[in-house]
Amino acid sequence: MFGRVEQKRVVFSPLGRIVEEAWTALPSRHDDIRLHEHMVMPNHVHGIIEIVSESQALRAAPQKREARTPVRVPLLSVVVRSFKADVTRRAGLELGWNEEIWQQNYFDRVIRDGREFSNAVRYIAENPIRWTGKKLQRDENREIRRKLALQAAPLQSRWRDWE
Repeated sequence: MFGRVEQKRVVFSPLGRIVEEAWTALPSRHDDIRLHEHMVMPNHVHGIIEIVSESQALRAAPQKREARTPVRVPLLSVVVRSFKADVTRRAGLELGWNEEIWQQNYFDRVIRDGREFSNAVRYIAENPIRWTGKKLQRDENREIRRKLALQAAPLQSRWRDWE
């Protein structure tokens, strides 16, 4: 759905371009996060999100506070939900997309030290090199083309331009 791998690089589909733009725009919507390595793959997304709020970094559980002191908590689930919603909204508006894009949940992992961070960055960066889903990718692209053929002509021409 998001593109294809050519010569160990991801080439975005129109939907993949929206995913990339929505991901890179996350810090403008959530000022308590910092993005690190990410990769939009043909059928999934990898990314490292750092929560930079000192108040959240210092404790694992929320502390009691006075009811009059609002604290904005940059929960990962809120960031991921807003990312998925932004992509879904833009895909509908810009591409006329009305199919499901996302699975219901996501996989997350806390990176605890520099070694784990380096390993995660390397894994994400090398993901297109390891991509072996060419048959799966062809089948998915064929199915996407079939669905797109049922939608508006402008979207069909954009897909042909992408290919």
